[in-house]
Amino acid sequence: MKPKVKHTYAKLLCSVMLLLGLSVIFPAPAAKANYFSDLYNGLQNFSELPGEVNQLQESYRQTTEELQQTKEQLGQTLQQMADYQAQNAALQEQNRQLSQVVDELKNDRTARENYYNRIKITVITGLALILGYFVLIRLLRLGMRHRSRKSDRLR
Repeated sequence: MKPKVKHTYAKLLCSVMLLLGLSVIFPAPAAKANYFSDLYNGLQNFSELPGEVNQLQESYRQTTEELQQTKEQLGQTLQQMADYQAQNAALQEQNRQLSQVVDELKNDRTARENYYNRIKITVITGLALILGYFVLIRLLRLGMRHRSRKSDRLR
């Protein structure tokens, strides 16, 4: 035999011996053949089924009640949201109208200030013209007096 084949047989033999050793050390659990206890356990489980069904029905009923309450709360919340949206739209319209009124008031105030400034400028200009007229008349009189004195000296 070839050395490679011998080596393979040796590995196989070691693996089989290891499995046999492990099966001896860790034996498989023994099977129970108690028919009466199995029958009793089956009947007991069968007798407990109605209680479990009742628990499931009660749980289903509670879940449906909670679902109904959640639906009602959702409906109320949706109604509140619709009310808030309508109120918000009304407030936005009111805000727009107030903004228009404020803009109109600002425009009126600006127009009034411009009107008062024109009146003020007109009054100041009128007073300046009147004052200028009197000053000019005074200067003309002084000039004429000065010339008449000069001409009187020349004669």
